[in-house]
Amino acid sequence: MNPADPMFPPRPTALAQELLRPVIRPGDVVIDATAGNGHDTVFLAECVGESGRVLAFDVQEAALVSARERVASAGFKNRVKFLHESHVRMGEHVEAGSVAAVMFNLGYLPGEDHNLTTEGQETLAALEEAGKLLKPGGVLSVICYPGHPAGALEAAAVETWMAALANSGWRVARYGAVGTKRPAPFLLMGRR
Repeated sequence: MNPADPMFPPRPTALAQELLRPVIRPGDVVIDATAGNGHDTVFLAECVGESGRVLAFDVQEAALVSARERVASAGFKNRVKFLHESHVRMGEHVEAGSVAAVMFNLGYLPGEDHNLTTEGQETLAALEEAGKLLKPGGVLSVICYPGHPAGALEAAAVETWMAALANSGWRVARYGAVGTKRPAPFLLMGRR
């Protein structure tokens, strides 16, 4: 990252990818817990290579349509399995201790109904599941959006949950802008 770049400091989405890139290897299994418009799905598919696998979850059909199109345009459709279901069910599709990285990008789907957002309790349950699936050295990435009421509650709950991981040997960090007019999105990262 170049401090002279006008996008410095980087947006949480770009920073998450930058921090995960050296962790994910060709052949890895990874999870995009919130496929959304497919930006993280494409990133993950690029990282795992032809021998790897990406599981991409979303409860909104519009998200999966958009993500599928983006992944196909990038030439990665054979690397991604799309699941039209809650990320809480990710453990039904992969073995515990086998996943290199799980990415969450919380909030609502850009360009769609802003009242349809990720839900705090469901997110916490999905994070618990993700923690079980990560292999040693695996990374959990969560972008929170506290700028709207539901997002603020969810962000606070997720941050508390992530901070507690440090008590069980995880390395946990928080990255985000300060001094903004309204609460800015931030990135939480945890490594087993």
